[in-house]
Amino acid sequence: MKSITLKKLFLLHSWVGIITAVLLFIIAFSGALAVLSRPELKIWANPELQSSQHVASVQVNRLVNEYHKKVPNEFGENIHVFMPSGHNFYLLTLVFESHHGDENYSEEVARVFQFHPDTLALVNTYYGPSKDFYANKKTDAPSYIGEFHADLHLGRPIGLILTGFLGLTLLVSAITGLFIHRKLIKELFTFRRDKGLNIAISDGHKVMGIWGSVFNIVIGFSGAFLGLATVILLPAAAFVSFGGDQNKLIETFTAIPETVISHTKQPTQLDTILENARSRYPKAVIIDATIMANNDANAQVYLRLLGGEAVASQLLHYRGNGEFVKSMSSFGDISGISIKVIELVFPMHFGNFAGIFIKLLWVLLGFCTALLPVSGMMMWLAKRTRGSNASLSEVAYARWNRFIIGSCGGLVLASFVLLPLQVILNHNVIGAAQNSYFGPVFFNTWLGWLLIGLLPVDYKTYFKQTLLLCGLALSAVLPLNILLSHSNIINLNSGLVAIVDASFMFVGAMCIGYALKIKASTNTYIEAKTA
Repeated sequence: MKSITLKKLFLLHSWVGIITAVLLFIIAFSGALAVLSRPELKIWANPELQSSQHVASVQVNRLVNEYHKKVPNEFGENIHVFMPSGHNFYLLTLVFESHHGDENYSEEVARVFQFHPDTLALVNTYYGPSKDFYANKKTDAPSYIGEFHADLHLGRPIGLILTGFLGLTLLVSAITGLFIHRKLIKELFTFRRDKGLNIAISDGHKVMGIWGSVFNIVIGFSGAFLGLATVILLPAAAFVSFGGDQNKLIETFTAIPETVISHTKQPTQLDTILENARSRYPKAVIIDATIMANNDANAQVYLRLLGGEAVASQLLHYRGNGEFVKSMSSFGDISGISIKVIELVFPMHFGNFAGIFIKLLWVLLGFCTALLPVSGMMMWLAKRTRGSNASLSEVAYARWNRFIIGSCGGLVLASFVLLPLQVILNHNVIGAAQNSYFGPVFFNTWLGWLLIGLLPVDYKTYFKQTLLLCGLALSAVLPLNILLSHSNIINLNSGLVAIVDASFMFVGAMCIGYALKIKASTNTYIEAKTA
């Protein structure tokens, strides 16, 4: 490849990284945490799921029929059963919907009943617009971080466009990085940590980038697709093929069409259907069930499954009498290589396709991806402070470092603070009332730590304090859990809770240990002296 072409690629790689470094770190770090947010950390965060996640099929069937009698007939045309699996809801949730409203609402309306997964006691009820129920359902610390990764809590379309754009920049950086590093084999195994901090950062950047190149390309592509599909690709497809009618496009590709009601009574065998699905796919998890025209001769039941031998989620179609019809994707029974690729986008992005070890690998690679833009920016800054013709002063260099620590380290600290907060909330605040705490604590912690970086403090001391506080936040989880709840020691999922708590303690101890080894700069407070 010609040197002039390599130079252009290097400039493109450098400027893309510099401009988006902090944002890429934010997306990649929160994405690494989001990989384990469902179901592992969601189970950890919700004591109801820790006691039991399995509800007997016969009990689910009984509750559906019992509460169907308590709502008007039109609410039985579309019933959603959300299992307490740790993927969506922490309670067994029955949603009876009327797509045409009722006497009080002209829009889609729902009557909702939620039950404790262990005792099946009625915990919550809701009546009102369906969209309000889903928008205000109970969240938790892991889910909050996962939702932050999706759209930075900026909502649609701004948040999704931004995260989709960052996926494209990661894709560009990964591809150009492979081209500009021509000595790939040599650089794969070069890490000189004894040659000084700048050399170690440069080698680490190359090692992480080359080893993780395939991962970064996959994550960049899938992240761009997930971010841009609903706000750009969907309207574009509707404009080209359906005259701009997005509802018609969604209706064409939905896997659950409306059912024609016969008004002939016939019990819907939901318990038989659930047991049949579990026997067909014993390693998969039933996420939810949709019942169309419950207890009607034309009743249809759709189960959404995740895991098992299938990489993508499955949708199983049954008739109300328990007869199995077919298995298909969430897009329906549509053939074609493009649909197969789209099916793989979500599981490949979050590592939901081959068990916990793949998810842990995704977490590790995600952290490396987060460090890539930051290390690249540090290399860029260091290069401009060296030599007799340095374009960046020591004061400016210190300010840039504090900005990186405050923005990136502040995000890490804000995320970790939510974990002990979750333990405290579980024992003091009930249900959806917890939702109001996560946003203020998360953003105020992040903003407060970023503002400290505006002060003329030594950036190495600033980094040391960041690590110490992160370590303390993680290390506080296990003692708080032991102090506030002894039930975690004896419940059915104590193994998972203990592993998560011990992992937080281990990572916290590593942060504290590394922080104690950091020494202040020899030119401490140089900015203050030159002011």
